[in-house]
Amino acid sequence: MTKLHHLIIRLGAMALILLLTACSGLESGLMSASGTAAANQATGKKSAAEPGTLPDLKEFGDVMIPRDMDIDKDASFIYKRSGFSAGLLRLSGRVESKSLMRYFQNNMANDGWRMASQFQAPQSLMIFEKENRICVIALEDSTFQTFVDVWVVPRNEALDYVPSK
Repeated sequence: MTKLHHLIIRLGAMALILLLTACSGLESGLMSASGTAAANQATGKKSAAEPGTLPDLKEFGDVMIPRDMDIDKDASFIYKRSGFSAGLLRLSGRVESKSLMRYFQNNMANDGWRMASQFQAPQSLMIFEKENRICVIALEDSTFQTFVDVWVVPRNEALDYVPSK
């Protein structure tokens, strides 16, 4: 074999070794991150929230919002007065809409909401009722994420919300 042929084989082998070590480092980084999450889930420990996500919260007091969804604070508003809250939360995240629908069905029932109606499609709608309020949850699938609008409004009462400037 010629010297050029040996050089090409050696460069190819070095490139392959470099590629494999880079990929294995990437894989071990992913494995350690998911391994930590799995270990925390198995032991019941809650890990610190990732940047941009929050732990499950009750923004309206009795409507649980999943931690995997990001709140668009510019498009959301909540009106609070003497133990009463109403308004709109606009959410987005990489969660399947069917999973979100199950999440809301379970958690809304746990918080005393009664499902009044539901329509499941690429643009889905869920309507829940309580004695003095109605919650409308609209879900829309997009290519890379799901968008959710959570409206909580008083029953038989008008609220005029004027955002502060």
